[in-house]
Amino acid sequence: MVHLLEAHGVRVFSLSRDCPEVDAFSFWDRGVPFVLLSTEKTAERARFDAAHELGHLVLHGEEQIPHGPQAEAEAHRFAAALLMPMADVLAHVPRNPSTNWILQAKRRWKVAAMALAHRLRELNLTTEWQYRTHCVELSRLGYRKAEPQSRLARETSQVLGKVFAALRTEGTRLADVAADLHLRPVDLNDLIFGLVVTAQEGEGRSRRPTTPESRPQLSVVR
Repeated sequence: MVHLLEAHGVRVFSLSRDCPEVDAFSFWDRGVPFVLLSTEKTAERARFDAAHELGHLVLHGEEQIPHGPQAEAEAHRFAAALLMPMADVLAHVPRNPSTNWILQAKRRWKVAAMALAHRLRELNLTTEWQYRTHCVELSRLGYRKAEPQSRLARETSQVLGKVFAALRTEGTRLADVAADLHLRPVDLNDLIFGLVVTAQEGEGRSRRPTTPESRPQLSVVR
């Protein structure tokens, strides 16, 4: 999902750890779409958040600021349809799917178990009673806020990785970029999915390489 967003011109960054109450958000800035994602959530839920924010960008456009339950419901349905296409779900779901089937099938679409249970109800493939039963069982198994035993790798930015790799070959450090942005290196790394290893620099180190003219003149003291 992150690579798909970036391939279509969306600037994707990670949210600072100082914002644990925010899952994700998106906005337009002078015609450029931005999405910021939390790195504290499971990989499955982060994928859904990315699709959800894409829904806001596509459905509500640059001029409309999405807000309220209706906009959130629209983005949610967009994300569910994108990640779990109706035709594909219909082709694989059995009659009266069990909770165990949901736990196995969620790997196909790389989504949270709760999201798949909701999608089945949305497509009228389960009854309201079955949906509630699935939710109770999934919650009991720890799937309300997590995805136990998930092996899905967390998605990260492909573009930012290439950008900072290119900067390293040019001799530009993360600390240099952070200084230009008036940020601490650790805060900048929070925004780029932690892609760059940061080190605490001593106060005596210069931000830029020194030139021969700027080096202090040394002399022997007898």
